[in-house]
Amino acid sequence: MRDPAQPADIPSSPSPARSAHPSASAAHPSPSTAHPPPNLGEWLEAQRGFLALYWFDEILHRVSMDPEMERILERFLNLLTRMIPGALDHRRSVVDPVWKRAAELYGTLGAQRGLAAGDIVEEFQIVREAVVRILFQAPPMRYGTPLSLSDALRLNRFLDSGVTHASIGHTDGLFFALFQGSGVSTVPTTKLVAEVEEQLESLETEWAAES
Repeated sequence: MRDPAQPADIPSSPSPARSAHPSASAAHPSPSTAHPPPNLGEWLEAQRGFLALYWFDEILHRVSMDPEMERILERFLNLLTRMIPGALDHRRSVVDPVWKRAAELYGTLGAQRGLAAGDIVEEFQIVREAVVRILFQAPPMRYGTPLSLSDALRLNRFLDSGVTHASIGHTDGLFFALFQGSGVSTVPTTKLVAEVEEQLESLETEWAAES
């Protein structure tokens, strides 16, 4: 598997544990000089570029599409990866509904691209591969970011919900295409692309307001 990008180095908070000459006093800083470690959401925020590039590159490596569809796909992946850190920070209460709607729209577009149900699941799972990759290549603890079991489970559930709702969107997309009698082609119509972009822009605006 190719490496389209490398995980980002995360500037760590000033920490006595990282000083050149550790000492007993440094190991126990006073409250006035201690800095709270960054949370996992901040660590993921620094990795958004890697996640989006990895996801985009892997999809293009597996399927071919025209430049217009590549442009829309890139917008989708940028939006989705912008939301992932929100699952682990102060935005966790508002990110779920936007994430699920974006994943469903992604699945609907996948159906119109001619992808099978298993294909859309596999395509959405790529972001999990990217997260696992950065967990090994740039582990949070290296940058003073604690990784708790509850955070890991929360992140895993969040990514799972994306896969689930992408599958739901794919099923809905197939149903409406068959219901309307238009059938499913591998090239979405201009009208459909315009509708998807309109909904995508609405989701981008909504998440930008939350962020």
